[in-house]
Amino acid sequence: MGKLSGINFGFLVVLGFILASYLQIQAADASTVQCLPAESAALLSFKAGIKEDPAGLLANWLPHTDCCNWDYVGCNSNGHVISVNFNPNPPASTGVFLTGPLGSWFCDLPQLQVLDLSQMQNLTGTIPSAIGNLIDLVHLFLSTNKLTGTIPSTIGNLKKLQTLSLGENRITGSIPSSLGYIGPSLTYIDFGSASLSGSIPDSLYQLTNLNALFLIHNHMSGPLSPLIGNLAQLEDLEISTNEFSGPLPSTLGKLSKLSVLDLSNNKFSGSMPASIGDIVNLGDLNLANNRLTGIIPPMWNTQLANLDGISLNRNFLSGPIPYGGPFLYNGVDTFRPGNPGLCDDPLPPCKTKHKL
Repeated sequence: MGKLSGINFGFLVVLGFILASYLQIQAADASTVQCLPAESAALLSFKAGIKEDPAGLLANWLPHTDCCNWDYVGCNSNGHVISVNFNPNPPASTGVFLTGPLGSWFCDLPQLQVLDLSQMQNLTGTIPSAIGNLIDLVHLFLSTNKLTGTIPSTIGNLKKLQTLSLGENRITGSIPSSLGYIGPSLTYIDFGSASLSGSIPDSLYQLTNLNALFLIHNHMSGPLSPLIGNLAQLEDLEISTNEFSGPLPSTLGKLSKLSVLDLSNNKFSGSMPASIGDIVNLGDLNLANNRLTGIIPPMWNTQLANLDGISLNRNFLSGPIPYGGPFLYNGVDTFRPGNPGLCDDPLPPCKTKHKL
């Protein structure tokens, strides 16, 4: 499904380029500005808690030096730290990047816009509620660590937030409803492999500029609300390997920009809505390992002309497989195991003529 370690690599590459350009512009006038002492002290408190730094990421974070010149730190023209950004990271061959507590030091950087501590592997502790005070924060990446606790409700205060990545941690509890009140700035959410539970809060469907939503490999449950149709800008929806249940809403067909739809490994039931055929840009469709019944909508063979990958196995579908289009070159494993009532190419022919 185009993911790398639970994170959509394509999205992160694009975000990386955008972020690099953004920081270069923001910090362009900071070369002669001295870092504020209180903010230098906050950064040094983070370093003091780090037990292992095999790649030497923090080697030039030293007392009595200008933190605006430290690696991975950016300042504005007033000497405020606006970014702590470890992306891109050193090669994976360097091993564990940073071992120690996450802490709350970054909450003492009042004009922080970018915090990227992703893929540090061994950062521990919880996300402090005081993060809600960072009202200028635009990009927050804490994925691929060992963080615990819950997502603080104060995250809803971050009205400028555009990208939020907390995946591949040990974060428990549910998604706070306050997240949905961030507003139109938020375009990217990755909570994949984060041990979350509970349902998707209805407020999340108010994020009408959301481009990507990744909730894969959690313990979430409940239905997929018809309100999903509100997310008209969504290009990538991946909520596989949870315990979501109930029918698939027909409003999925309103997601006209969607290119990836992965609802596999859940407990969805009922028929597959024919309206999915309206998602003409869909390139990857995975509904495998659910409890879906009924037929494959026959018009999908012409409507989903851009579909490169489709997986429907481990369901209870029946009737003939539509001929042509995206179904023409799919093998048996697209439909089997499961679906004992399905027939026609590439499966054995139907014994009786079905009315579609």
